[in-house]
Amino acid sequence: MLAGRAVCADDTTSDERSAAAEIAVNPLPIVEKLNFEPSYQWAHDTTSYRAELQFEPVVPYHGILIPGLDAYDIWSIARVQLTAESLQNSNGTASGLENLNFVDLAAHRFGSLTLGAGFGSVFPLATSPELGPAKWQLGPALGFSAELSRYFTLGGLAQALWSVAGSSAVAHQSYVTVQPFVTLHPYPGVLVVSDATMSFYWAGGSTTVPIDLGLGYAFSKHFVGTLKGQLTVAGSNDGAVEALLELEFLP
Repeated sequence: MLAGRAVCADDTTSDERSAAAEIAVNPLPIVEKLNFEPSYQWAHDTTSYRAELQFEPVVPYHGILIPGLDAYDIWSIARVQLTAESLQNSNGTASGLENLNFVDLAAHRFGSLTLGAGFGSVFPLATSPELGPAKWQLGPALGFSAELSRYFTLGGLAQALWSVAGSSAVAHQSYVTVQPFVTLHPYPGVLVVSDATMSFYWAGGSTTVPIDLGLGYAFSKHFVGTLKGQLTVAGSNDGAVEALLELEFLP
């Protein structure tokens, strides 16, 4: 007969699961996180399919947009998005990398509200014109995160981008992206989230307004998985349906 305390395979507490779920949907976190997001868009209009794998590290650091430039209780968050894509449409098939997106925000916490300001940039790394314009883009970025209650958090990330360099054969880029983070936490470690990124163009592209809904769970304090469905409701690609799986790794 065995004596002593039984050891559970998963000793993560409900508080740790809740904390992991909150970090996963926080655009201004104070700890590192690494996100992998495969997605697939079904046939729509002239597009036969679109498959993507997005790699997104988020790295907080001490300093105001520059490491080591400390002031008060301000920290900064650097976010990089690199996406591999395979696309088939009326122009043929294109596979490779999209442009690289970079955001750097300095943030400060005011009670349950965190505000951030900085800049965003898009580097022209796309391996095909179908996967992104050959223009370097730059502009201001703003973000916030608010814990409205233990069951509801709200956040957002917005960028205004203009092309500042690149191929003269490619149209000038001028647009705003908005990513709201609306999250319910009905049970420790469980989240219901909507966080689709909308793009509003004045030049060089087409406005796209998707909405999504996802159900996620913190399997441990180091891993959160979320399954999402997305529908484009206005603008370019109106009516397109996409499935996404978000895999979030925390330290």
